[in-house]
Amino acid sequence: MFARWRNKVPARWTEIYGWFHWRAGQEEAVRHFDDGSRFVEVGNFLGRSLCSLGELVQQSGKSFSVIGIDTCRGSGIEGTRQKDYHARAVRKGGGTFAGALHRNVIGCGLADIVSLIVSDSITAASFFADRSIAWVHLDARHDREHLIADIAAWLPKVRHGGWLSGDDYDEEKWPEVVATIHDTLPAGRPWSVKQWRLLVE
Repeated sequence: MFARWRNKVPARWTEIYGWFHWRAGQEEAVRHFDDGSRFVEVGNFLGRSLCSLGELVQQSGKSFSVIGIDTCRGSGIEGTRQKDYHARAVRKGGGTFAGALHRNVIGCGLADIVSLIVSDSITAASFFADRSIAWVHLDARHDREHLIADIAAWLPKVRHGGWLSGDDYDEEKWPEVVATIHDTLPAGRPWSVKQWRLLVE
């Protein structure tokens, strides 16, 4: 799969290298939120899930704003496997995969739907007014310290009736994510396929 990414710009999200198995959650969001809503995904890697969301928005006929945020420098070694999942893409891009991410968005025909901000999560959160976003999905660093910081930065940005959610709610592979959500967001619940979600009141 990685070889395919290296040699060809994808025409659809399914051709993008990465990890994404919860499209049903995105479908729910596109159905649920009203026209004009803003969606933010924090942590995009090469854009597999981001371009899936963009495609659903494109097909919905609704006018949503979709914004992807990533440092494009990778997360380093993490998880129970102590693996650097982004290292190869970072090396290939000369220290960044921003170009590959942007090319993938364009290749999927989503340049007019998906906007990208190359930034760390906390800095990017400061660009948005409080209660201005319908849905924020967190998929950046998975360690406790960074996840708590991301929640603190982004929760105030979610409007009443919106969602704050995140990836890798998996006791086996990412136990620190599960424990952090239990401790930090007791009202958060498992959602979709190994995701978590908080309904913001």
